[in-house]
Amino acid sequence: MPMMPPAVANEAEIDRRVKAAARRLAPDVVRIRYALTLNSTGEESIFFRVVLSDEASSEKNLPPVTRRARTELRKELDFAQFGLYTYFNFRSRSEQAKLKEPAWS
Repeated sequence: MPMMPPAVANEAEIDRRVKAAARRLAPDVVRIRYALTLNSTGEESIFFRVVLSDEASSEKNLPPVTRRARTELRKELDFAQFGLYTYFNFRSRSEQAKLKEPAWS
């Protein structure tokens, strides 16, 4: 019988933890979406799509805000526990409003 990957077996727990991190990161982080899937080398991965407030996306705020978001998500999720590689993508609220990509909404 094939074993279920740890991330899939714990998807509800991962979702709960991502939501908890998003609440702590507000108001800089508007929302966090993610996909549990394989990366280009076939490893289980989590791809984050993080929408930031326009103020957090400013040139001076962007580096510390994205660093804080990565740190908070890594701390909250303990990716090694779930056997996941992590990938982060960020965009501003106004950029998402222009692009209107459903995966980011």
